[in-house]
Amino acid sequence: MKTVFVFLGLQLALLSIVLADDKKASLDSLQQALHQHPESDTVRVNILNELGYEFWIVDPVQSVQYGQQALVMAESLGYPLGAALAQRVVGVAHWAQGNYENGLSFLMKSLVQYQSLQDSLGIANVLLNIGLIYSEQRSYEEALAYYEEAYRTFQSLKNTERQLHTAIHIGEVYQAEENYALAQQFFQQALHFSDSINYTYGLGSSYLRLGQLSLATGKLNQALDYCYQALPFQKARENMHGKSLTYYTLGSIERARENYAAAEKHLLHALKKATKVSSRQNRKDIYLELKEVAQATGNYQQALAYFENYHALQDSLLNAEKLREIVRLENRHELEKKEQQLLVQEQSMELMQQEAQMQDFFRNGLLIGIVTLGFIGYLIVSRQRLKIQKNKELLNKNREVFQSRQALDQAELENAQLKQKELAQELEYKNKELTSYTINFIQKNELIEELKVSIQQMKRQAEPEVRQQLTSLSRLVDHNLHIDREWEDFKRHFEEVHKDFFALLKYHCPELSTGELKLCALLKLNMSMKEMANILGISPDSVKTARYRLRKKLGLGREDKLIDFIINLEQNSDNPVVSG
Repeated sequence: MKTVFVFLGLQLALLSIVLADDKKASLDSLQQALHQHPESDTVRVNILNELGYEFWIVDPVQSVQYGQQALVMAESLGYPLGAALAQRVVGVAHWAQGNYENGLSFLMKSLVQYQSLQDSLGIANVLLNIGLIYSEQRSYEEALAYYEEAYRTFQSLKNTERQLHTAIHIGEVYQAEENYALAQQFFQQALHFSDSINYTYGLGSSYLRLGQLSLATGKLNQALDYCYQALPFQKARENMHGKSLTYYTLGSIERARENYAAAEKHLLHALKKATKVSSRQNRKDIYLELKEVAQATGNYQQALAYFENYHALQDSLLNAEKLREIVRLENRHELEKKEQQLLVQEQSMELMQQEAQMQDFFRNGLLIGIVTLGFIGYLIVSRQRLKIQKNKELLNKNREVFQSRQALDQAELENAQLKQKELAQELEYKNKELTSYTINFIQKNELIEELKVSIQQMKRQAEPEVRQQLTSLSRLVDHNLHIDREWEDFKRHFEEVHKDFFALLKYHCPELSTGELKLCALLKLNMSMKEMANILGISPDSVKTARYRLRKKLGLGREDKLIDFIINLEQNSDNPVVSG
């Protein structure tokens, strides 16, 4: 059996070398053709577009450069087909780097051009690429609609290569929605298509997706096998983006197997690849996984550094979802009103001006919010540091008692000090993590609220058709303002710092609702009425009413302060929930 695996490894390595040489030869041939054809004509546009297409999986930054050169030349020549492909090349390269707003903007313009040309294959390719951006933004319903339309077109055109790509992405949507049976079906279909036409890129992508699915369903050994089968095909194509995803998946698998050294090695390798292709989305996911590995191995300082890098990248991607909706509205309006192009241009200019004003408003509000949240964070950290100082004083007092009784020797005392230091570091890390998460949570809700107000202002000045589209966008903003999944993440971070808080509340008052437990958590963090209203998605008056009802349920008298009761709740050592 060992001999068989060695032979298989040699075969895959040989395949990787041969295909990598073919890929390099293809790129060298295209670059030589570009050098030999300096004239600014449609032939040079086609060569630039082909180079941009080939480079997006090797170096997306260079892919953007080739695509933009092709776009400028095609527009100057009046070559719409070349311009449409250049728009798509630039859009896909931006997607590979995680620049979703730019990617969607270029792809929507490409879609309009292909529809004007009535190019079915071009339209289907752009629909597939747009679906990718919506999928990574977790707008699965919209992504699936684009994918299915593209899949039907490729099927009618008998284009197996593009059909298998679409099957992979449809499977990814079903996996994200935890419909693992359908996900498995589409990934296996993509693998079959890839094998039938000996398509290297498709084989690497199909094996990777099957590995990710096996990881999601807890089949760790099977997941490892699929990922290791994907790597030779990805290396053969110099698919830096794919290799980054594969090494990230291998790191996740090894972390699940508690093999932290191997997990860290794979994740750092994935980070190197993701950095090379400037993929913000991949780097964000990798930093979060590295944080979990560092935390599991007790390296809390490194875990905090990884967590801060993760949040920095998450913030940089925060506006992508908002901007893609605005860009989509602009382009759809342009498509439906092609016969009124002059009017569309005027409306687009007005929308851009309003968008610029909205961005200025966001920046000013964000600055004020950061200062305010920073002060709140300082108060929270100061409170926790005071608790740590009291713990240290208690430790010193106990040490004196132990010394007077001569009950502990020097080795036991040093061990106790070391454990206390580790406890203090872990508590400080968890408090910083809670503070960082709370700041990010409030910031997001404030930004969404501000976006909602700006949309309402735009509706008053917009035409009826645009106003209807803005109303849909407003409902989307409302939907994103209240996401229970984020409350679950907040609750997890909160309970790591205040372990018995919710148990004590339920002990004192078992009939407390979920909303009242959320209110108690925000009171514990000493937040203002306005901040609580923002996070809970209700008015300040509603917060006052909720506090009044909470006082009644907790049985507090007029002389009792609700905030004092909440803050001092965990100090009640006589409570069986704590003492037990």
